[in-house]
Amino acid sequence: MSDVNHASHLTAGVDFASQVANTAACCLTWQANGARLESFNETCDDAYLLELSSRVVKFGIDVPLGWPSPFVAAVAMHAESGSWPTEYDHATNANEYRLRQTDMHVAKSGLPLPLSVAADRIAIPTMRAAALFSKITPKVALDGSGLVCEVYPAAALARWHFTSRGYKGASKRDAREVLVGEFAENTSNWLDIAEEFWARCVTNDNLFDALVAALVSRAVVRELTEPIPSDLRSAALKEGWIAIPREGSLSQLPLDDTSPVIVDGAIP
Repeated sequence: MSDVNHASHLTAGVDFASQVANTAACCLTWQANGARLESFNETCDDAYLLELSSRVVKFGIDVPLGWPSPFVAAVAMHAESGSWPTEYDHATNANEYRLRQTDMHVAKSGLPLPLSVAADRIAIPTMRAAALFSKITPKVALDGSGLVCEVYPAAALARWHFTSRGYKGASKRDAREVLVGEFAENTSNWLDIAEEFWARCVTNDNLFDALVAALVSRAVVRELTEPIPSDLRSAALKEGWIAIPREGSLSQLPLDDTSPVIVDGAIP
């Protein structure tokens, strides 16, 4: 990084897709009691994402960073011997192979269930992400403790009490316009973003998700996300872990790094 002091106040968010045309990124500069839009890109290739990751303190990406451990073991067994684990019962424990521990933890928290990286099309961008992050040094920590953290905009929006479903896609433009307007109004006293950018978020839902991802990245830096349960830390290191913002954390994001973190009226 050419400017360490500047980089320490930058967070980036990426709505990651298998195709460059659908991959959007947003970068925010954090200052005393506020933030402003540094840059955005609605069509990001790997070279751009690698360069962006080198300039920020936290790089939040909306894509799974790993696969469920039982699924990985089962596929390896099948490739080696043509067999499948005998303990697998499709009627009772398929979800243990389909979902990661972090996915089930999100659902148990009352938040939207993430897509399955083992049994859904999101596996395709995950493979792209795995190849991309193999080029980053030091090695990406799947639990989010290093440069890269896994984010889930739907869960963040739900935790911040915004609409988290039904705003994606061209047919949902009206719903997205309402959501973007509410989000802009709620953050207007500290988030410096021009009207033109908000208009682009209405047009492009990927760009809005990238903004949310950049904000969650800041929440990770400020330690305003839920901690990984002690019994799931080992799984997080192998499968990845979704950073979930705490209740009441959105308004705490712009405070400088020396300010006390206050959540629901208390300093944890």
